[in-house]
Amino acid sequence: MSERNENELNDKQQLTNEEIEKELGEFEVNDNERIEDDQIRDEIEEQDKEDETANETATSPALTAAPERNLSALIAPWVITAIAVVALVLVLVRNPSGGLNETVGTMDGATYKAADLYEEMSKQMGEEQQVAMLDSLMTLQLINLEADEAGVTVSDADIQAEIENIKKTNNIATDEDLSAALQQSGMTMESFKENITNNMKFRKIIEKQSPASEDDLKAYYEKNKENFATTPKQVRASHILLATKEEAEAVLAELKAGEDFATLAKAKSQDPGSKDNGGELPLFGRGEMNAGFEEAAFALAKGEMSGVVEAESGFHIIKVTDVKEAVIPSYEESKEKVKQTYYDEKLQTEGEAWMEKAKKDRNYKNLLVKEPEPTATASAPASPEAK
Repeated sequence: MSERNENELNDKQQLTNEEIEKELGEFEVNDNERIEDDQIRDEIEEQDKEDETANETATSPALTAAPERNLSALIAPWVITAIAVVALVLVLVRNPSGGLNETVGTMDGATYKAADLYEEMSKQMGEEQQVAMLDSLMTLQLINLEADEAGVTVSDADIQAEIENIKKTNNIATDEDLSAALQQSGMTMESFKENITNNMKFRKIIEKQSPASEDDLKAYYEKNKENFATTPKQVRASHILLATKEEAEAVLAELKAGEDFATLAKAKSQDPGSKDNGGELPLFGRGEMNAGFEEAAFALAKGEMSGVVEAESGFHIIKVTDVKEAVIPSYEESKEKVKQTYYDEKLQTEGEAWMEKAKKDRNYKNLLVKEPEPTATASAPASPEAK
């Protein structure tokens, strides 16, 4: 495996905090099947230039860049406050004494009131954005009302524990790194904490209304065991990449006849990143390979060889050389995480329906929503007499 391959794999496995928190991008499948994140590729190429190793061989076509995480995506969609809402709240709520008559800007010959800003924001946002903004404000208030009624509270300790969990999940080491990641996601620490608070209130409301028994949580754990692994399952494999199915079947026949896998990989594989090493790839887990390649590799036992596996770049023959099984803690060891994940999933699957019911119960009406115009009815047919 080339030095560049090793460097890029390390980069993929130890993404910087800035990369982890950038907007989730579209990934492009290149000619060699590798799906690369533009940001990761650019940084790798820049580092290669600095190290004067830009002439190294291309990466293995089977590998794929790990998807980035966006902190704002961790918040349920119906509790996210839009930037426009925050801006308006700063003007109209932070200074309630003046309301719309509050002076927010002055210059020679002109004074600007909150009403002027509101009017300008309304013009620039358009009707749909105004509707969405009001929905956001009303939805947040609805959650607070329901939380108060249900006796749900969120303490500073709850918020800090959630932040530490998010940092751990996203491989963020320090608060400074978190602040940088938030900035790239277009959020401040204050707005992030507000979103966490609203999300946790919502989760606790669902938890109170649909309490899970110990048997429920144990069943959920058994069904989703791999998701709670402290170390996921990993596979080490070698592969031979050919351009056509006919070529791949011919090589497969040679392998079945007793030819050495590494020798044929060096001679015939079209993957420049692994052929010189006999087709050997680095140890990989789920999500690090293209779907077709990954599915075939993880279906094989140690020492097994696949048939011809079709993928975007061509046709693979895969041989698994090592399997490291996942390390999964017991239910008792991961009980708190199981409970949180259980209710996070409930929030996603049942939260919207709960919200619609709560709106109906509280006579929720966004008066900015225009009623649909009645469709024109067909005119009555003329009478025979008129004809």
